[in-house]
Amino acid sequence: MLQHPPIAFHLSPWGSGRALAYLAAILSSVGLCPAHAETDHAAIAKASLTEVIRPGYAAFAAATGSLDDKVAALCKQPSADALQAAKDSFAGAVDAWSKVEIFRFGPIMQDRRYERLFFWPDPKSLGLRQVEDALAKKDEDVTDPAKLAAKSVALQGLPALEYLLYGDGADGLATSGGAAAFRCRFASSAATNVDGIAKNVVEGWSAGSPYEKAFLEPAPENAIYHTPKEVTLELFKSFASGIELVRDEKLGKPLGATSAEAKPKLAAFWRSDLAFANMIGNLGGVSLLFSKGGFAGVVDADSSGVSDSILFDLNHAIEVLRGMTKPFAGVASDEELRAKLEAVRVELKSAGQTAGDIIARSAGLTFGFNAMDGD
Repeated sequence: MLQHPPIAFHLSPWGSGRALAYLAAILSSVGLCPAHAETDHAAIAKASLTEVIRPGYAAFAAATGSLDDKVAALCKQPSADALQAAKDSFAGAVDAWSKVEIFRFGPIMQDRRYERLFFWPDPKSLGLRQVEDALAKKDEDVTDPAKLAAKSVALQGLPALEYLLYGDGADGLATSGGAAAFRCRFASSAATNVDGIAKNVVEGWSAGSPYEKAFLEPAPENAIYHTPKEVTLELFKSFASGIELVRDEKLGKPLGATSAEAKPKLAAFWRSDLAFANMIGNLGGVSLLFSKGGFAGVVDADSSGVSDSILFDLNHAIEVLRGMTKPFAGVASDEELRAKLEAVRVELKSAGQTAGDIIARSAGLTFGFNAMDGD
């Protein structure tokens, strides 16, 4: 079933209120000016689809295919090397997912695919408790991908699989028999489920698909997008919300106001030590959408050369994150590293607001009345 018009925001739990306020501030600050004549919304949609969205999901599906194979091989012949190969493939899948995680529209939002892939944030550890309960009870339903797909979203995706591969008791996956065998079958089922979701999303964006037509050919009778400008707004939301996701949710909340108030276990993928890799991928997706999806051209048409400054800030933030070689908990307790990350947060805010101001003004983006109604 296709979605209703995206002019109403449908954001994740991490972004519902703050992302709306952030985007509203951007749009209101420019007075909701009419679009410049040179803004080609159709070109932005096509470039974003062909240069960013499709390649990103294709890479994710390739990575989940490898992950599925490696976890299955681990279960068939357990060993330390096989476990490491499964973990390496998991890291590859997280990297690919991170680049498309910023997109919360399209086929990924159908059949609860997004939540089934990435049940996060989970501040009360509800997902962890469900995974631990399934392991304790040896619930055979979680070892069948078809049955797992009908169970709680917290049991199905990358966070659940991370716990199975890295959490308490995961070292036993290198051996055969007993609890390790059940745990591995659960992990294999989750990997198969993740791979199936990824491939369904690729198919949903394929040439001739209903969503492709809706995205590239918006019309008044279209159930999703009525005008080309609405597609641009959808993409702009991904850009702006993607920056806020890293700045406030993945850095701000786990870091806390001080090292004493840090909550490193709120960071995504902290068990696998992929928290910073996840953020790097998110910002890489934001940067790619900006540079290849057409927004850089919109910015430069308004203010020549400013796009280079925005990309510099994004790339510098990525480099700082790449330099974080300690686990998140170690970084959160290191005052020097915390200062670097706080500087990154300021840099991201500046890049997001500069780009957002110009894009909103030049592309004539406005909120619909129900854009501020919440989720």
